[in-house]
Amino acid sequence: MLQFVTYNGYGNNLFIDNILTGIQPETDVTVTSIVNIPYDTTYSVFQNGTDTVSPVVSVANIGRSFVDTVRVHLILNSGQYSADTLITSLFSGTTVNITFNRLTYTIGSPLYFKAYTSVNTDSVRSNDTLSQYSIILPGFKRNVLFEEFTSNASPSCANNNEELDRFINTNIQSVTAIKYHFPLGVSGRDTFYSANPQQNSERSRYYYGQSFPTTIIDGRLFAVIPYGDSLNLYGPYFNRLNKGSPLSMSVSDERVNGDSIRTTVSVNILTTLQQGNYRLRINAVERYIRDTISASNGETNFYDVFRRLYPDSNGISVPATAGNYNFTYTYYREPSWTDSMIYTAAFIQNDNTKEVLNCAKGRNIVFNMIRNPVKISKGKSDISQLGGLNPLNRKVLLSSDSIQTSLNIELFESFFPPAGWKIYNQDGYITFDQYSGANGPTFGGSRSVIMDFFDYNIPGQKDSMYSKIYTRLLNSDTLRFDYAYAQYNSVNIDSLIVKISTDGGLTFPTEVFRKGGLALATAPQTTGFFYPLNNSQWRSFKFSLSGVVGVNGLSENLPSGYKLMQNYPNPFNPSTKIKYEIPVNSSVTIKIYDVKGSIVDIPVNKKQNAGVYEIEFRANDLSSGVYFYQLITEGFTETKKMMLIR
Repeated sequence: MLQFVTYNGYGNNLFIDNILTGIQPETDVTVTSIVNIPYDTTYSVFQNGTDTVSPVVSVANIGRSFVDTVRVHLILNSGQYSADTLITSLFSGTTVNITFNRLTYTIGSPLYFKAYTSVNTDSVRSNDTLSQYSIILPGFKRNVLFEEFTSNASPSCANNNEELDRFINTNIQSVTAIKYHFPLGVSGRDTFYSANPQQNSERSRYYYGQSFPTTIIDGRLFAVIPYGDSLNLYGPYFNRLNKGSPLSMSVSDERVNGDSIRTTVSVNILTTLQQGNYRLRINAVERYIRDTISASNGETNFYDVFRRLYPDSNGISVPATAGNYNFTYTYYREPSWTDSMIYTAAFIQNDNTKEVLNCAKGRNIVFNMIRNPVKISKGKSDISQLGGLNPLNRKVLLSSDSIQTSLNIELFESFFPPAGWKIYNQDGYITFDQYSGANGPTFGGSRSVIMDFFDYNIPGQKDSMYSKIYTRLLNSDTLRFDYAYAQYNSVNIDSLIVKISTDGGLTFPTEVFRKGGLALATAPQTTGFFYPLNNSQWRSFKFSLSGVVGVNGLSENLPSGYKLMQNYPNPFNPSTKIKYEIPVNSSVTIKIYDVKGSIVDIPVNKKQNAGVYEIEFRANDLSSGVYFYQLITEGFTETKKMMLIR
């Protein structure tokens, strides 16, 4: 297992790509991903019926030799859909995307994909096949939540807020915006912050926001400044808008008692939500305030100003079970608020991941935007100098677990993080992410991993990215990866450390790479948002695994790989045995699903040593029918079908 550790100096961006372990074979063509069909559980924008998609399969030549012909096959649900196509002239290091004929799938039904290549001269057969489990559950179209942290004393906010306001105004039907205000510096002042300092600060601590402007989309994505570059706003907006949501929301506001607003939030959950801590947050927002006096940065027009959160910043617990729910809350309209501009904005957020599932607002108010008279050029966000934020540190584990493959190379061309890879982010803020538009020189493609130090305004933070577990490596093998970095200046020093574990990730005793600042740089210093323009701005690192303790020390008595056997007996009543093999110490989970994709049992969920295991599954409370059982470990997932007959 590999560990990539970064330390943030609030400098400029680092890119990593094409991580390879082992000896590059003479001829090796592999399927790297199904590009446009997410693995595991996602949601449709339709509540039932069928939908269509044209699958796109990514194929890479990771061998040393040119291959003249490659046949690529794609099968769904053991032949329900079957197609193949021929690639000609695939050069070494080249990645191509193949678009297959459109297929029709049933919303809510499991999808078992098998994609593989056929090359007569392929010298490595173990990575020819990729198996993927997907299920697209019924869902709804979503609105997108934009939360901005801003300050009336920030020159950077004066430079960017007008463009954000125009974007929100243009997309008012599908965007809910909330702007939290904060003072800048010890002597800074912001009247909107002063009106509710506690809750503005609580939302800032929730995201660890310390710079202005910072805009967070649906709790998951960050908008890069300048906002005048429309792609910096429309990119994350469409990323979220095109994803279905497991629930729908609507908000209705009613004026009562002359000085109060009764808001009713209606929620419809179609299928039981995945495990999480779901909270409904009800906000009073003022759509527009004209203030020509208080802002020291020259701003005079303020939109979507956060006023108050009800009943408090923790919000209201939302059940995960399917059903229709109504939440009613009456709040006092404070005298300083303009009644005609006040509306309720509500959103449901999973506090375990900070992802916003959906949002809504009481009304849409569209303006003919008034231009601010001041526009100040500013490269980065302005950092708050206030102490005492006491951020609520959060460890984030991002792990994709539904693609089964034997790759010893990671191109980062598919969904991120890759199967079996994990990311630990102590502050719950910026961390390793996928970047489209930059690719390392070793293998072709269009994506890589970015560590966005440029916008990471919390100096000193540590982030870690862990690979899946690689087995059957030899002392003669080599670790390789591409990286690119440019300094922001000579003061803001970012760094990268790479370590190796030979015990499944329990310890990382071998350090193979440590560079920072100028030593890490592969491109000239720049005060702009760095991304590598060409191959000359990348470097490739190689490290021989010779002498790395235990890298080829697998016992002959242990399994050579992960394996899930067919249950026996099958069909069964009332019990059956499930046998599986794991080659290294691993966290192991066995899940049982029904045909709707709902989990009915988790008989195994623990750390296990390398070996062969067998469990007995008893279906005492289940009805007759088809069920699926799934083995999940770091870097490997396999699913099989079984039948219960009463």
